[in-house]
Amino acid sequence: MEPLALLVALAVMASVTLLVIGISQVRGSGQWVLTRRLEYFSRGETSRPGGGGDESLLRRADHGRLGPLAGILGGSRQVESSALALDRAGIPLRVGEYMALRVAVAMLLLLVTLLLTRNWIIALPAAPIGYFLPRWYVGRRRRSRQAKINGQLEEMLTLVANSLKSGYGLLQSFEYASRQISPPLANELKRMLQEASLGAGAEVAIQSLANRIASPDMEMVVTAIAIQRSVGGNLAQTLDNVAYTIRERDRIRGEIKTLTAQQRMTGVVIGALPIFVGLIMFAMNPDYMSPLFTETVGKILLLIAVGMEVMGVFLIRRMMTFEV
Repeated sequence: MEPLALLVALAVMASVTLLVIGISQVRGSGQWVLTRRLEYFSRGETSRPGGGGDESLLRRADHGRLGPLAGILGGSRQVESSALALDRAGIPLRVGEYMALRVAVAMLLLLVTLLLTRNWIIALPAAPIGYFLPRWYVGRRRRSRQAKINGQLEEMLTLVANSLKSGYGLLQSFEYASRQISPPLANELKRMLQEASLGAGAEVAIQSLANRIASPDMEMVVTAIAIQRSVGGNLAQTLDNVAYTIRERDRIRGEIKTLTAQQRMTGVVIGALPIFVGLIMFAMNPDYMSPLFTETVGKILLLIAVGMEVMGVFLIRRMMTFEV
């Protein structure tokens, strides 16, 4: 057997093994995780050891049953940020499984590129690209989920305020709101109520909810609740005011998006124009464009052009971003 074929076979076997382990952990670990969480609260602990406050009370830094890999990842700060990112994205993976998935994707992309090109110089950059692809997906999923939650906050606050006016307690009002609204915010509210029912306390559970959502609007809600519970006052009226503020901020964001739509489209056209013209010229006269890919000076100029394109896109995005 050729060395390349042997290497490919071993890498495919390792990648498939890691994927099977990750999938089996996701599908079969629900009861095990529930038991671990109940044991954690039965010992009377209401926060993570070490005083970390960024994770949910019900989600410990559990890195998955992956043996030495979990031990290696256990002391890294990257583990905590990865666990929080998975939590905010709503992805039911533990850190060990997530890291194993990233390694498996990197190996698979490397092997596919190597089989297609038979060139290690071209195939090697595919490994880091594959390693960061799951991270990019988690970030995109987190931003999408956070946007959906932000769009539901106003409705949730209105329901909670109306429930408080009807004589319900704070947690009862959140429970009523969790039954009336749709996921993903409904799932987060139910999780917060579970934490409170296990003895965490209303303020701690609400703060844990804010940490998971990581939204400035939710931070404003938590601050309003904390102030009211400390000094008193009409919480229903306060939440109505917060809902009005969120509604006005959304309106202003919509107006800004409308006013800057032409500028954003101009940036897209200007950024795509060099690529479009280059492709047309390459199709019409390949010999004229070939020095960019064959000569050293042409490769340098091509890299400079790509860098300037990326810089231009970044600058336009920064110019079109406004904090409200």
